[in-house]
Amino acid sequence: MLNQYNQSEDPETRAKFAKGMAKYIAAAEGNGFTVEQITQGQIYPTSEVSQYLNDPSLSSEPGPSEEQALRTVQAAVDSSDMTRVGKGSGVVYGYGYHCCPDRLKIGYTDGDTVQRIAAQIGTGTPDKPTLLLEIKTDQCRSLERAIHATLEVRGRKIAGAGAEWFVTSRNEVLAIYQFVLQSETANPRPEIA
Repeated sequence: MLNQYNQSEDPETRAKFAKGMAKYIAAAEGNGFTVEQITQGQIYPTSEVSQYLNDPSLSSEPGPSEEQALRTVQAAVDSSDMTRVGKGSGVVYGYGYHCCPDRLKIGYTDGDTVQRIAAQIGTGTPDKPTLLLEIKTDQCRSLERAIHATLEVRGRKIAGAGAEWFVTSRNEVLAIYQFVLQSETANPRPEIA
């Protein structure tokens, strides 16, 4: 809920997410949890949330609908120029920011890519993240490692920016993917009996 709160600019939507956070925080102790366990150590809007903590109507107050929460998450990531290739149940993705078009974060997820990216962003991001690439695969972790290793050997890793940020482009990542795919086709793994 914190990410949805941070990503929304609509005061009514923010209030619903603040009430939802208050509802969980208020119920924490009675369910054997601490506030720190509920917030997972993240800084949350304490002043706005605390105004709802002792509100008796909080338990009957509906939180944001799943549809509203989904719309907020989808609006947080620009996927209008995304390229999707491959087949599989997981995704290796590349996203970046318009203000730094030569930098991409290459990651993977077994779930929804936009939700994964939205969960990573906060109030300190330079602008709206732009999802540029989804590579569908059943070998997410292996493909991600191959792309990371190739980019690192090429000197593209950004020091101090976390393990998954590189100076690269969608076309370079696609070329690496094609090379890995062709290598796998030319040299298939032996069957294990």
